[in-house]
Amino acid sequence: MRKELYDLIENSIVYRYDLPNHHLGIDRSIFSNVDDKCFSAISNDSLAEIIYNSIVEYSFNEFDIAGKDYEKLHTVALKTKLKYNPDAEETTKISYGFHGETILYCMLYAKLNAKPIISRGYFYNPLESAETKGYDSYHLIEKNGVTELWFGEVKFRNTHSSGIKSALESIEKAISDDYLSSNFLAITNHKNNLNISGSKVETIISQWEDNPIVDIIEEIKTHDIKLIYPIIILYDESPRGYDKSVENAVKYIEERYEQKDFDLSIPFSIYFIWGYL
Repeated sequence: MRKELYDLIENSIVYRYDLPNHHLGIDRSIFSNVDDKCFSAISNDSLAEIIYNSIVEYSFNEFDIAGKDYEKLHTVALKTKLKYNPDAEETTKISYGFHGETILYCMLYAKLNAKPIISRGYFYNPLESAETKGYDSYHLIEKNGVTELWFGEVKFRNTHSSGIKSALESIEKAISDDYLSSNFLAITNHKNNLNISGSKVETIISQWEDNPIVDIIEEIKTHDIKLIYPIIILYDESPRGYDKSVENAVKYIEERYEQKDFDLSIPFSIYFIWGYL
């Protein structure tokens, strides 16, 4: 990530607090098994600037960007790496999924120190002209012998209720052995574009290629890999202020949903990142 973009993220997205916050009397989400995190943008303009300037990094791996013309790469990205129609209505443009996904990418990289395994743009097929399927991010932390796959999700909506509904519609599918296995296998199709040299992920892919009847989930277990699943919900701040926005979102989940048992057999952490604009 360019230093200019990193600094822009650092200066534009502000950490507020974790949940539960006992001082405010706000618990974390009933779905979260670790603390939720709360951030805010200093302004809508700064958020728009982050989205615009992170499109290249979202679309290409760092080793494919080095020494290239960013303006040209930006144009290539808009045409071949994400769903975007410059002639569409403004409301349609706003609905494109990459707006939220670029923020997710930036948050994981700059705020949570999880570097991408592969940039999300490599999964987009311009012939289909449809939103990219799968997890919304593919990031990795490997430190002191511990490996974490950060496969998150993001919803960028006007209201917390809309974002929450959309995120929770498919949460049981997303936190499952089948879905994790399918996404891991999808990564193997892009092995030449992966930023995984020397990692456990590289080892698993090599072993699977040597013996494709190997069960990916069992290999992930063997290598003690953990899934981290952050769900970022971005929406407009309540007229009653930031803290009330947080409280409203958490209460919305508590009042309308029940905790679920997920069909995932490896260790995992799931939590919400609440962002207010």
